Amino acid sequence: MADEPQGRPGPEKVVERYLSAVRAQTAAAPSSYPPPQSKRYPGSPRTPLPWPGPGAPPLTGAGLDRISALLLGYGPRRVETLTSAGLSALTGTPSSGPVFARALPAWFTLRWSVPSGGAYYPGEIYLAWTGSGELPAGVYHYDHVHHCLELLRAGNPVAELDRLLGPTTNPADRSRRSALLLACRPWKNSGKYRAFGYQLGTIDTGVLLGQLLTSTQTGTVHLAPDPRAADDLLGLDGLVESVYAVIELPTTATVETGTQPDLTPPPDPVGLANDRLALADADPSAVALHRAISTGGDAAVRADPHPPDNGAAAPPPPTTAPVRLPEVTPLDLVGAAAGRVSASDLAPGLRLGQLADILAYAGGHRATTTALDTLSRHPLHPSLWCLVNQVDGLPPGAYRYDPRQHLLWPSAGTGPQAPTTNVVDRRMATAGVTVFVVAGGDPPMADLTPAAFRQLHLLTGAVVQLTALACQAVGAAARPIGGFSARDAAEQLGLPHGHTPVVQLLLGAPKPRAGLLAVALTEGTSDG
Repeated sequence: MADEPQGRPGPEKVVERYLSAVRAQTAAAPSSYPPPQSKRYPGSPRTPLPWPGPGAPPLTGAGLDRISALLLGYGPRRVETLTSAGLSALTGTPSSGPVFARALPAWFTLRWSVPSGGAYYPGEIYLAWTGSGELPAGVYHYDHVHHCLELLRAGNPVAELDRLLGPTTNPADRSRRSALLLACRPWKNSGKYRAFGYQLGTIDTGVLLGQLLTSTQTGTVHLAPDPRAADDLLGLDGLVESVYAVIELPTTATVETGTQPDLTPPPDPVGLANDRLALADADPSAVALHRAISTGGDAAVRADPHPPDNGAAAPPPPTTAPVRLPEVTPLDLVGAAAGRVSASDLAPGLRLGQLADILAYAGGHRATTTALDTLSRHPLHPSLWCLVNQVDGLPPGAYRYDPRQHLLWPSAGTGPQAPTTNVVDRRMATAGVTVFVVAGGDPPMADLTPAAFRQLHLLTGAVVQLTALACQAVGAAARPIGGFSARDAAEQLGLPHGHTPVVQLLLGAPKPRAGLLAVALTEGTSDG
């Protein structure tokens, strides 16, 4: 993909006004309207997807098994809707184990492969499918509560995908184009997080993007789909729910010549009552930012698969000698997803080799798929910085990770003390290392166009998920946190001007049963 001019913001300075509103907000009060709910399409034909796990046939990587493997792990799911094999796959516990006896009605017992701010899960997944023997061509919605596909529109969607993504790169084989569409419900968590909820929801969608791109070896990612074409294809109200990213999937289906898509509008969904009420009370700057992107008039920032390796975007290295990191260990990030969790507690004991592997896979030095490698070369791809407190084999201090050479450069920061956060207990912030995902610096985040601002946070979310998966694979524990002092973090890291920390991940050694969570939620219920 070729670079396009990034464009400077208009006179309204939409992004700058939004960031000012986030900095000015105080602690959000609980919302008075109903809690968020899962989206469903009652009455739509449903195709159950196969489960792996004890007693179930292994997934083959073809047909419905391939789709199931891509989507499995996006939670949460209610215990009473799961088979024993499904719950066993989620928790990693044998179906005869004590976890089943502890599962209470209306509670979730799960391992989360996709973390979410406040467990609100603003992401929705759709499938535009060319057709196969097991699944007819059509447009589907993924019901993550019941792990099934809901048919929204029958017929081959290839013409709509061409409108959404542009002509296929292989026009002689047009029948082989399918896609996963990642949508976000940006107001689903705004009752809890107010203006910051919009930023957080975009990161959550990026986390989901990182998970899906880890699981597919042949996908092509699009971070700037045509918003109007996406709304038309899925029947969305773009102000309430919008497509943020698309993963193009090659398929082996053969489509009859002249097959016309079904243009019947999709059925009406349920589950969006909270979103519409929250939108009415949403921060005006967040709504303005969303509208600016949804109009489709903003210039997209596209990735160059082979950008010049001139290091111009990286700050100059300090005079202090870098830390040469151990050789990267081959890791199975796909297998790590089944046990991926947000840790409830951390302990000392993180080793330099573990940190080196985590940074390599999260920072782009070791990409496991072609799509992830392309993302790592995106002009807006964030960098990784560390505040080291207790890592065996590494002196405490502030460091910048260099993914090209797999080095840690000591920075001019003020030391290892992590910024104070009111979100987690202090013992978590002082164990191991705090990894910051940093945006910047030309242009600074406040000067980005609205579409570039969204892409930056999608990329940030993907880095968050890769960090978490690598942590799971090396036996470390991780906790993503959005609530911290960006000014304090920048000072302690020694960030150059224009660089902004977007999210932090607290890393350490896991404590016993760090990942098994039982959380009372309302996911899985319907408006009815």
